[in-house]
Amino acid sequence: MTSGENRSKIQSTLPDLSGEWSMKIHWQRGEATGTVIASASIRHSPAGVALIVRSPGSNSHTVLSQAGYDASGLPVLHYIYEVEPKAIGSDAKGTYKGAAILRFYDNDEELSGNYWTDQLTKGHFQLNRKPPGTQGVTEKIDVLLVTAIPLEYEAAKVAFSETSPGNGVLSWEERNDVSAPYTVGNYVRGEKELFRLALAKPDRMGSIETGRLAAALIERLSPQCLVMCGVCAGNPGEVALGDLVISELAYQHDEGKRETNSFVADHRQFPVSVAWKRAAEDLKAEDLPSYGPPSDRDARFWLLERLLAGDDPRNHPAHNRYFKDGDWKRLIETLEKQGFVELVDGVLELTALGKEDVQRSTYLDTEPPKKLPIALKVGPIASGNMVVKDGVTWEQLKQLGVRSVVGLEMEAATIAAVARSSGVPDWLVIKGVMDHADPRKSDRYKPFAARASAEALRLFLDRNFTTYHRDGQPVPAEVGTRT
Repeated sequence: MTSGENRSKIQSTLPDLSGEWSMKIHWQRGEATGTVIASASIRHSPAGVALIVRSPGSNSHTVLSQAGYDASGLPVLHYIYEVEPKAIGSDAKGTYKGAAILRFYDNDEELSGNYWTDQLTKGHFQLNRKPPGTQGVTEKIDVLLVTAIPLEYEAAKVAFSETSPGNGVLSWEERNDVSAPYTVGNYVRGEKELFRLALAKPDRMGSIETGRLAAALIERLSPQCLVMCGVCAGNPGEVALGDLVISELAYQHDEGKRETNSFVADHRQFPVSVAWKRAAEDLKAEDLPSYGPPSDRDARFWLLERLLAGDDPRNHPAHNRYFKDGDWKRLIETLEKQGFVELVDGVLELTALGKEDVQRSTYLDTEPPKKLPIALKVGPIASGNMVVKDGVTWEQLKQLGVRSVVGLEMEAATIAAVARSSGVPDWLVIKGVMDHADPRKSDRYKPFAARASAEALRLFLDRNFTTYHRDGQPVPAEVGTRT
């Protein structure tokens, strides 16, 4: 049977199953048994039937569905699914597969039947359609993008808007819900719709309002992924101002126990999916509109600015982006002749003239950069409940157990936690480095960081959202429990 014939068979044997369903999972594993209360969203389209099941234990997606009739003439649905356990609430060590046979009972609006998994577990699914008026999903959205502040929201809206004929969001529609307003648009590539995007921002920055908004919109819009772009502080040993950090994982760094003279961390790490981590590592900064190779003037100013800040330019993360073979030596010799720098006991220092020059340039040049030779860095992002500018937090984070933190901000861990608890299959955070969380903190790079992070998120989704599609139709993920 061809895939097209199977889709026709599903449509002809089953009524429209789309909607919200309450669910009981009666499981058996060896001698142990139990019941899990869950909820399910079913999407029924020409591409087939797919279930999203929200329960405490795991995430999974439908691999295959096929309809038919049983011996008594009842419509029956056979489906195979793959389960990805959550870190909390499941004892499975990795992904596994299961299969179920569900019969539809029209009078009771019920789907029920037995299941089996390759973990040697089995049991019974019972789903009952929720009455009209209790359905949670009010609009179908593929991508939910949440930003923390208005600057990030506007940068995202501009970045995802149409940049050339038939590419981007052509028009936006406001949804002025009092409790959770958002803006929606269809993102197209080559005049073909790729995904439907909702863009939202909370009333206040921080994890509490961001989590409330994201959870409310997930309930209402049932997105296939939850993403965020914006600004953050960057680890000065790993990234430069303007660089972009992409979440390998996120965690709340100030979660733990405060004792008399110490803090005992108790971190819950939320990793992104392996597929999206690999896709993020494949992104190239050179493909972004905000990327630009440095001019000789840029390299000169960068060097003097680093010396004024007390940095060692030779060991700076951006050194090789500003200087190619021979450029470093030539610039140092030129600046020495001009009287701007001097070598003192093997250390390059600014002269009084050089200090005056760079201070004057810094004072006059208040406009945010248009283009920079930025880099992308995939790594852990730490979230906290305070804006930091003490200059010592990076060493503290290392001592608390995550040595390779690349970004510090307030919302990424919340985005990850809400995605997991709500059964959203994938999440990702991309943020631009506006400062290093030290006393030199300023807002000069903030607009650039917001814009570049939104551009990178657009590029990522444009290249990778198609992994959700099969036969031209969205294929949603299923979330279930280890049963």
